[in-house]
Amino acid sequence: MNRKLKSLLAMVCVLALTLAMSVCAFAADTVTEDETANYKSAAETLISQIAGFSDEEIENYLAQDDAFTTATMESWKSVKDELGAYSSIVSQDVEKDGDVVTISTVAQFEKAKADVVLMLDLGQQMYTSMTYSVQYSLAANMQRAGMNTLMGIGIVFLMLVFLSFVIGLFKYIEKFQNVGKKKAAEEAPKAEEAPAPAIAQSEAADEDFADDLELVAVISAAIAAYENTSGDSFVVRSIKKSNKWHRA
Repeated sequence: MNRKLKSLLAMVCVLALTLAMSVCAFAADTVTEDETANYKSAAETLISQIAGFSDEEIENYLAQDDAFTTATMESWKSVKDELGAYSSIVSQDVEKDGDVVTISTVAQFEKAKADVVLMLDLGQQMYTSMTYSVQYSLAANMQRAGMNTLMGIGIVFLMLVFLSFVIGLFKYIEKFQNVGKKKAAEEAPKAEEAPAPAIAQSEAADEDFADDLELVAVISAAIAAYENTSGDSFVVRSIKKSNKWHRA
């Protein structure tokens, strides 16, 4: 019985300790109404003041050696032309996660709305970041998408024109190569023309053979006239030169 009672008391203590820790954690992440109002007011004041800075004042703040100030001014400078003058606060929300408090604000400006996120570190008791982002309407998003599409098509078209130009130069490259080959052929030694004498000898042999045929025809005609017969039955075996005619 005592053991059961001790076990029950131990379980109750554990549950009580767990519940107490949960309550403490919940209390640490809970923001009271007064704190919420103060955070929202601080964010609105910063947004209003920064929107009223001139270009010269922005440049002066950018020159300061403070990470939060320079980052905030750079974020505002990148969107101020798209937003215009500050008008009012549309909505605000405060969240707390440990020592970090996040104040999210939707602010109305002259030209468009913007999401402004301000972060506060309670442990260091200082603001850590403040960023601006423009809320683009559907028409503005469609316009930006159309511009991006046109830019992409234009870049592709220019690349195709450039490739066509490069391909068109290939014919000139081929011409240059042919000119180089022609010059190399002209400068090569002319020893390859040696077979020409053989051709000349062949032509001379053909001429001698033609002369022999004419001589055979003349001799055959003379014998046929002497024998008073036709020369078709004569066959000339060979022709030899004789000196008897000179002695006669």
